Amino acid sequence: MNFRKSPNSPRNPGCGPWPLLARVRLFQATTDLRNCIASISMRLLLLSSEFPPGPGGIGTHAFQLASNLEQIGWRVGVVSPQSYAEKYEVNRFNDATPFPVRRLPFGRGIITEAILRWRDTSRSVREFRPNVLIGTGDRMAYLAWIIARRFGLPWLAVEHGRWPGGWERAIKKRAFMAANAVVCVSHYTRDRLVEMGVGAQKLKVIHNGADPNAFRTMPDGEVQRVRRELGPVDSKWLITVGSVTERKGQDVVIRALPSILKQVPTTHYLCVGLPSKKQEYSALARQLGVEKHVHFAGHVAAENLPQYLNAADLFVLTSRHTADQWEGFGIAVVEAALCGKPAIVSSNCGLAEAIMDGVTGIGVPENDEHATASAVVRLLRDKGERERMGERARQHALANQTWAQKALQYHALIEGLDAWPFHTPSCTTKVFRFVFGRHKDGPSAPHQVQP
Repeated sequence: MNFRKSPNSPRNPGCGPWPLLARVRLFQATTDLRNCIASISMRLLLLSSEFPPGPGGIGTHAFQLASNLEQIGWRVGVVSPQSYAEKYEVNRFNDATPFPVRRLPFGRGIITEAILRWRDTSRSVREFRPNVLIGTGDRMAYLAWIIARRFGLPWLAVEHGRWPGGWERAIKKRAFMAANAVVCVSHYTRDRLVEMGVGAQKLKVIHNGADPNAFRTMPDGEVQRVRRELGPVDSKWLITVGSVTERKGQDVVIRALPSILKQVPTTHYLCVGLPSKKQEYSALARQLGVEKHVHFAGHVAAENLPQYLNAADLFVLTSRHTADQWEGFGIAVVEAALCGKPAIVSSNCGLAEAIMDGVTGIGVPENDEHATASAVVRLLRDKGERERMGERARQHALANQTWAQKALQYHALIEGLDAWPFHTPSCTTKVFRFVFGRHKDGPSAPHQVQP
């Protein structure tokens, strides 16, 4: 008997529609099974606007999140431009990571760059088959939104502290409203997004962290060696880690130095980070007569940064608001804390959440060199209070502010998403339903070929 033919179908006499329906169901089942197998291990593709070995807090956040999610069972892939680093440095860094990193093109014009990034990221999705996307840094969050929509994936945005104006504001708001969740690195950042119209129900606060394996207190002998390299060992050292820019506010500390030096004459100020405004701030120091007390180290390799933090007496970060940016949290504050250093920070931004005011550090008003000078002098002149505050900062960071702890919070957030694929019926159930699915008149009976 010819299985393909049915007397009921003059165009296809033989057996009716069931073989075609079976083939459709089998195709659907095969596709679904393949997707289920791909999701047996949790796969996350992280799209970041920065990534090491270049500098930047967004890049540090992305690397640490990827590394720590890997350690708790995720399979992670990263897509990022990786700027501010030579090609050989990028290749060496990527070869050492436990997860794949695809470097995106940059510096080729906005249209060409956008097309190439779309192409390369789409390729990464097809090859890596992620269950979920994370977009961190504005333009990569926009790309994550488009890619997630194209491939039908859940995605998270991470907001670090920037809200642009004009047409980009409309795009950012639309992207964030389309995300399954938006992670804010501080409550301050969350409140700003609510003010700007992003639905509060989408917003989740997860503070940034720091790596206790990289940042820790050093033996006194090593500390003294670094201090001798910096200058006289009896000097008092203030340190800021961050690009030398208007937003990071190094000029506030420079303006405070004349008052500080009147009471603690051996004070020096070390600025570590990309020296974007070095010439301008050097001129300011000369104008104030404190140029011999201000030092610019430039970008420091990650492995050397803990040495500078250990050698300093105080960490200072007096960031300010600019036209479209604010300090979302301040990873460097926690890194300094792990090295046993208290911090003096601006109090009206996300930095206030990186310290416990009066316990692990001191908050001062933005752009207030007088309050900054007063806080610096207070801690420099009282070694006991400074050391007690530094030890409390270290203990607090170890207990509450490590990247391992933050990765667990991200993991819990992703698992709680309504769109998370593991919340759908099991792979076996879905395949069974596709092959032996229910019909309007009840369960399917085995099809009988008509004689």
